[in-house]
Amino acid sequence: MSNVKIYSSIRSYERLAHLYDSGELDDLFSSIRHTVRPGDHVVLKPNFVKESHMERPDEWIQIVTNGELIRCALDSVAQSLGGSGRISVIDAPQTDSDYDRIVQRVRLPEIISDIRNKYSGLDIEHFDIREERWFYRDGIITSKRKLPGDPLGYTEVDLGTDSFFTDKPNKEYYGADYDRSETSRYHDEKHNIYVMSNTVLDADVFINLPKLKTHKLGGMTCCLKNIVGACVIKNSLPHYTLGSPDDQGDQFEGSSEKTKAEGHLKVLAGSILKHKIPLINYPFIALKKIAGVFLGSTLSETVRNGSWYGNDTIWRTTLDLNRILLYADKQGKMRDVPQRRYLAFVDAIVAGEGNGPMAADSKDCGVLIAGDNPVEVDFACARLMGFDWEKIPTVRHGFDDMRWRLVSRQPYEVTISSNDARWNKLVLDIDAGDTLGFHPHFGWRGHVELS
Repeated sequence: MSNVKIYSSIRSYERLAHLYDSGELDDLFSSIRHTVRPGDHVVLKPNFVKESHMERPDEWIQIVTNGELIRCALDSVAQSLGGSGRISVIDAPQTDSDYDRIVQRVRLPEIISDIRNKYSGLDIEHFDIREERWFYRDGIITSKRKLPGDPLGYTEVDLGTDSFFTDKPNKEYYGADYDRSETSRYHDEKHNIYVMSNTVLDADVFINLPKLKTHKLGGMTCCLKNIVGACVIKNSLPHYTLGSPDDQGDQFEGSSEKTKAEGHLKVLAGSILKHKIPLINYPFIALKKIAGVFLGSTLSETVRNGSWYGNDTIWRTTLDLNRILLYADKQGKMRDVPQRRYLAFVDAIVAGEGNGPMAADSKDCGVLIAGDNPVEVDFACARLMGFDWEKIPTVRHGFDDMRWRLVSRQPYEVTISSNDARWNKLVLDIDAGDTLGFHPHFGWRGHVELS
């Protein structure tokens, strides 16, 4: 497969279905036929981060990977398996997300049933790989519920001093919730551990099906960031580092008496809330509302919790996870050669811009993007969004020379093959005026856009 392929002018998901069924997308999906072999275990990983927009519960099209793209990929995989092998559709949504509601909205059970019937009972499954779901009220965790999780279990993969976190001087990381002590157990001076899905590690072929969106922590989310959903213990994922750049943190954009006070309050509250005891946590709901009056709301463009262009943490997590995805064997041991085949199909027919990833505004792009390397695809997508790839740390560092390299080409070598003449060229030759002009998250506005 040559670098990145883009099919443009797909006006709707109904149109996507028609183009696929009529064979007009055969060239785009031919990579599946060349990659998947009979007997393979194929894992498909959509973006199922949240069942709806954070503030508008009836909106979801721009938040999650659409079912029609999943159907196209499943159908192509099923054809390639030839009746032998199995398919797993998996994700670990955000801890408070309603997985059942997500799969209902994208019609996943119905799609899988149709594919099974079409291909004589092929072994296809879908499941939520989270070990538990947390329940929030106004941003405060009030309870949690144990989930069945990954039927194959989980494996701790330790990158040790080969992790991107090794040279980070401030190790006061914040993970998915208040229990920073748990994150510290996974990431210290000697160890950098991620708790990975065994279903993902068992895959012979991994097919990434991300949704193209802006992202508050990383600037954008596409192939690379979507792998966060393959890690099942969310507190093994550093999201940001406490403090401001003055003390080598990235929680806040700058240091002031206000941010220092907020930082101290968050640490204090976290030491209590981490136990997730409802009787104790409920009073903090009112306290958080009061604090919001004085400190500002995140949704009202207050930069906090690493949601800005100076986040120096999330790219390290993201690239560590992608190296595990490509180089860890079925037992979680890192090898010197890739352990599974990889493809990506990016849902940018309706994408998300602005306050992404979970409060993104809908953006009609009509574009489907495919490739066989996550860094190259994200590099091309950043350009299409109208963003400067060098201002997005995950993409910029994705090209770095490292142990377990993620890409062999240099940025100036990556080309796009497209039915749109504006994009049928080297990625770096695409003019700023020919991009899709995404509005970035407010913490990235004025920094990440192409000149």
